[in-house]
Amino acid sequence: MITIDLGSGIVATIILIWLTYLGWKRGFRFMLSIALFTTVAYLLTVSAGGFLVGFVNRVYTNLPRLGAFALGQDPGAVGQFDPLIPDNFQSPLLLRVLVFVALLAVGIGYSWPWEAKVKPGDRKMELLGALTGLYIGVLAISAIATFWAQTAGTLGLPNPVIAALNAFPDFSGIIPSTITAFFILLVVIILLRFNQVWKP
Repeated sequence: MITIDLGSGIVATIILIWLTYLGWKRGFRFMLSIALFTTVAYLLTVSAGGFLVGFVNRVYTNLPRLGAFALGQDPGAVGQFDPLIPDNFQSPLLLRVLVFVALLAVGIGYSWPWEAKVKPGDRKMELLGALTGLYIGVLAISAIATFWAQTAGTLGLPNPVIAALNAFPDFSGIIPSTITAFFILLVVIILLRFNQVWKP
């Protein structure tokens, strides 16, 4: 009988291997949009912490004053709305998770001008695609680990799922360097192949 220990980090390892392989098969151009949107999602919902929630609440609460200003009235004489997102434990975290998933879905679901599957044997694009897939995996796993840690185990999930999530590594210590390296690579590629960037 074979027993798989989900608490050993095997799930995170499988995700990294699968995304690296997917990047190798699909190529750099295909994985680029996913990587870009994953980066934006990570910076906005993980690195920025409560910035997103605070921004949404500030805009919503000040809508009456903005309306009064647009109508030429005194904004100070108008009341404010109550915050749209309650200041409790679940709501801000839920918004951040939903925004992360939504941005990731946009990166996956939409076709962008630069997207194209790699031609078999194009080792440069295959290697860059594999590295980009690994990069996406590192960001996604770190985001999941961060979100899970902030739930403090309050979600009633099955024990195997909890064991797998508890074993997800937190790469937050290397994320800034990883994102910087990715954008440096992107700039170098654009400079080297500027005339082919938008070519299908």
